Amino acid sequence: MIRSLTIALVAAFLYGWLGAAVSHAPPSGIDLAGRALAGEAPQLALIFTASCWWVALVALAVVAIAIAVRFPAWRPRTIYALVTTLVTWQVSDALKNVFRRPRPDYWRLIHEPTFSYSSGHAMFALLVYWTWAWFVWNSDLPRPVRLTLAPLLALWGCGVIWSRLALGAHYVTDLVGGLLLATAALALAGAAGAAIRAARSEGRAATGA
Repeated sequence: MIRSLTIALVAAFLYGWLGAAVSHAPPSGIDLAGRALAGEAPQLALIFTASCWWVALVALAVVAIAIAVRFPAWRPRTIYALVTTLVTWQVSDALKNVFRRPRPDYWRLIHEPTFSYSSGHAMFALLVYWTWAWFVWNSDLPRPVRLTLAPLLALWGCGVIWSRLALGAHYVTDLVGGLLLATAALALAGAAGAAIRAARSEGRAATGA
């Protein structure tokens, strides 16, 4: 639990520091370099981006809940993922209005009304696609399923992050910020889960005594 809390605090600090550093300054360095990807395969990028729109996320949540209902072993993972995603989603939207970083001026295909820092899509790439890739990889599913599905989910998350640069929707530091926010959320949720399990164990021990 201490390790998870430490990771959460470090990630949260870096998130806030980065946001303060880039949100009210002209883009430079890696952010300017990231512009080179804008315009690459925009239709493909739009597919990846659309996989993190609320309609797609709700559909994935319904699938996850159905799996949890059918297979009880997946219920803790599903609860962990859904609760963490929903809470972090709301926090991310609120923090965008704190940092108020303007979007790049070279968007492709779609223009989004929210601020740029931090990237909700990068956050979802980690909270949804990479987290479920981890769950699948470390599950008791048949080996061929794990070796196929987990890498596909992980690669899809990478595609989501790439798509935000290809569409000109974010700067590189926005994506880093989204990943830091998701890391902080996952670590904090892990610490909370460990605390709940410890409290239950103590309660059972006390009852048994």
